[in-house]
Amino acid sequence: MLYKFYCTVIMFMLIISGTSAGAVSSEMNLYGPNLEKDARLINLRVDRTNCEIMLDDTELIEDDGPATGVPEGYDYRGNEWKEDLKKGVVIKKILVTGEPRAWSGRLVFKAIEVKNNTAPLHISVNGVKYLRPASLDAAPLAVQFSSGWDRWYYVDMPVGALKKGENEILMWAESDSTSWRILIALEEEFARGSVDRSHHPNRSMKSSDGGRTWSDTKLGAVDSVDGEYSIRISLDHHVSTGEYISPVIDIVDDSCLLKRNVFVNRIEYLADFDIPEETSAEVMIRFGTSPREDISSWTDWGTVAAGKVLTVTENIRYIQWKSSLSTANPTKSPRIKGFKIRTDWEDRSPNGEFGLTVDVVHNGRVARSSFPFGYENLLHPGLKKLRKDYKLDRIVKDARTEFDVMMRLLNWAYRIPVTSDQYSWDWNDVPLLVKGESGMPKLQPDYEGRRRDAMCLYSNQALIGALLSFGFQARHSNIHSEGVSGHEITEVWSNDFNKWVHMDATRDYYYFDLDTGIPLNVLEIHNLLAEQVPRVETWQRPFAPELADRIGPRIRIGMREGDNPVSIVEHGRHLLEIMGHFRIIPRNDFLTRPLPVPVHTGATMWGWDGFLNYYDAKFPKRYEYQLQTDRALDFYEPLNQAEVFLHETDEPGVLEVEVDTFTPGGFDAFLIRIDDGEWTEQKEQGWIWPLTGGIHMLEVRTRNVCGVLGPTSKMKVTYNP
Repeated sequence: MLYKFYCTVIMFMLIISGTSAGAVSSEMNLYGPNLEKDARLINLRVDRTNCEIMLDDTELIEDDGPATGVPEGYDYRGNEWKEDLKKGVVIKKILVTGEPRAWSGRLVFKAIEVKNNTAPLHISVNGVKYLRPASLDAAPLAVQFSSGWDRWYYVDMPVGALKKGENEILMWAESDSTSWRILIALEEEFARGSVDRSHHPNRSMKSSDGGRTWSDTKLGAVDSVDGEYSIRISLDHHVSTGEYISPVIDIVDDSCLLKRNVFVNRIEYLADFDIPEETSAEVMIRFGTSPREDISSWTDWGTVAAGKVLTVTENIRYIQWKSSLSTANPTKSPRIKGFKIRTDWEDRSPNGEFGLTVDVVHNGRVARSSFPFGYENLLHPGLKKLRKDYKLDRIVKDARTEFDVMMRLLNWAYRIPVTSDQYSWDWNDVPLLVKGESGMPKLQPDYEGRRRDAMCLYSNQALIGALLSFGFQARHSNIHSEGVSGHEITEVWSNDFNKWVHMDATRDYYYFDLDTGIPLNVLEIHNLLAEQVPRVETWQRPFAPELADRIGPRIRIGMREGDNPVSIVEHGRHLLEIMGHFRIIPRNDFLTRPLPVPVHTGATMWGWDGFLNYYDAKFPKRYEYQLQTDRALDFYEPLNQAEVFLHETDEPGVLEVEVDTFTPGGFDAFLIRIDDGEWTEQKEQGWIWPLTGGIHMLEVRTRNVCGVLGPTSKMKVTYNP
């Protein structure tokens, strides 16, 4: 069916009172990458082919997400919390959809096929029946389904069978013995995995007599558990609403650090959208005199309307705009194509004849993820307790740099005995305090190989807690590729390198760039793998079983050996194969907010609804998740930044210095140094700087409440009065 699209261009003109004599014009075109740069996209995605922004085009319908995983008190190898499908057993799942129209879709479920299974899985969606053949027949190259572990299965479904409201999904097998096992998210785990979905909705039922009678409480292989089958629907259609939020924009010269004293006379801007029938888009804008987004001097948000003219009496220099997109038809989406700004302004610089210039050596960058991350309070008593109990100050004694401190904590987490409790995210519960003869916590001296004696999650939890206790923001991540098992690792913000860095306490190493020596983050490692993978990763034909032996050696990457008798190279090469898909829990404040957390991550394929996932062209979306992004900023927002802005005042040689920062967990102060002077403390985010003639060097950095210093912003200012 063809739809008629209407291109809507919203024009808004702002006139500011003041003389127009000697006016200068500038124009800014925010299209393509400039439209996306540093913007926040909530429920939106970038169409990179057409360089436009539209509503996200995948929707997940699920009700088991908070509790999926191995329930506490159950062996992950046991079957009590799994449903055995064989002749006579039918399971029912009710899933509630909103608007079901879609281009395509699939049934997504968490299951185990018994070894050498040849029996198909029978499926019915609202009475429309079809089969998922045994993997040996459907996808003989999909070796991950023969591993004996649970996996997520994707089965294309007849989306035309869906209806608004309740949809009945049935599954059964005609085999004499168990051929398929469907996993169950137990009722008692919902409160652990969600704060607003603390109970299951009771939409899963089982029949042991071929569908004549049903029970919604006696589920599982021995009719002993209650919960929800991990059965979901993923639809290829647009979500109903989304929001675009631009960064703060300097409408005079967004690229220049030195903000000349100007008076803006006139602003004209065009919001360029495609708005099909049954969709809508609202554009709003606000104005300010500061580049900092969070101060009170900004105007209220006002709706942009075609032809509207507003006259104000105060000068402005900065704008921010946002747009709310919506659709009543999920097969259509409005599209943001671009935003144009044309400004007329007068140059009122008092320094025009004095050669005032600024050369930037480095300036910090404040930019936020579209998915807010919950950072831990770095002064939380639980962190102080961990640091004290394990005498971590003695572990890092005489460390010469921040990164040296991190390396010592990495080695400590590699060697400290750890718990086997899979259900606590309190860092103090992870390491085990066994004191040696010296009174120091006992550490394992060496291992037989380059892998420690515990499941990978625990040693990395110990590392994250230790890093946080010293004021370094760190977080958990997990990685996997189809056809390969998964792994849990750590990423930490390094002020020394001004970036996020991958670390793995299970093997005491990190990856680095061979040319620069700079440590890499997971996305950078992933990109090196993606460059070598010749095709799109699919569940039907994973790359690793066929190509890993050829791909791994071609990835040019360094691996930190450290003080270990066994080389990391063999393990490190293997782990590169697992860098296809990765995800984070978008918070590390488990001490401040103990819940929600995933249920037993690490011993089952991840399916918790709170994970944020990365995808790209080689490793597409994982259909068991809703929160997904292909934007690096959403995973790697810069921390502890000092973004400096220099504004001319009305007085020659006098600048107003303004600094923006994002220092999560506890900002303490800025440290300022001018020329070769001493570093001085500055609590405020703005101050006046009178210049003297000559060349001056300004350096600014942040300090957090643990005394950790952020990267240094540095610029040379030349003034010739």
